[in-house]
Amino acid sequence: MPASSNSVSEKNYTATWPKLHGYHQYSLKILSSLRASLPTKLQWKNAPAKPTEAYQPTFIEQIANIISHGVCILPAVYATWLLIQRASTPTQFWAGLIYGIALVLLFTVSAAFHTTCCMCSNSKIREVLHRGDRAMIYIFIASSYFPWLSLVPNLNVTAEITNKPSSSLLPTLLSWCGVSSLVVADLRWLVWFLAAMGILYQQIFHEKYKWLETLIYVLIGLLPSLPFVHGDEFKGVWELKLGGACYIIGLIFFKADGRIPLAHAIWHIHVALGASIHYYAVFSYLIG
Repeated sequence: MPASSNSVSEKNYTATWPKLHGYHQYSLKILSSLRASLPTKLQWKNAPAKPTEAYQPTFIEQIANIISHGVCILPAVYATWLLIQRASTPTQFWAGLIYGIALVLLFTVSAAFHTTCCMCSNSKIREVLHRGDRAMIYIFIASSYFPWLSLVPNLNVTAEITNKPSSSLLPTLLSWCGVSSLVVADLRWLVWFLAAMGILYQQIFHEKYKWLETLIYVLIGLLPSLPFVHGDEFKGVWELKLGGACYIIGLIFFKADGRIPLAHAIWHIHVALGASIHYYAVFSYLIG
């Protein structure tokens, strides 16, 4: 009986060992592939991209890109909720809601795109999110102006322009161009039209003519602000200027991939800072 029992256990061991050995080898392959996907050393930047190609960030750059906008998503959701709760009129409600949704989507789409670049091998998904990430810049520009152009009394803005001395060049040029309360009112929709044209251009010429694309960002971002430039007595105008300066300075890093380590993440930080300053102005002076 003992001999028979030993024979059975030996057969079970003989049958089980190849399975365990196979599992062990499979586990080693998984660990090996994971190890291969991680950088052997910290590389802070890659070579700059060619004019018609996208820059390929290093692993640590992608992690920085994900974190720098990913951590802003939940605060943006909460900030949107605060705007909605604070609104006292239907116009304030819709202005705050549109602005807040764009704020949340800006950070969400950006974080999603950089996450797929880091973890997903499907190039089609990456391209769709990359295009969406670029399109959100235009949408966010338009939505950032929307509360101001919806809630600020037009005559106050016009008065700030026309009451300046004629020696000031910008008010004179605006006067020659026929800037009036009607134009200011129309800017609310003109900025969305410009954003739509920017998105159309970006989708057609994706990753081509990069400097021209950046110039379009700047023009669409700055042109609607002309009626506010000399409104020093206008509440929130200094926050608008300071936030805009953050975006403009950030563009230096936006165009410095492969030249400055973690350049895109630094651009993200400037975007988050500029958006925070503009949100403070909207929350403090326009809603409530």
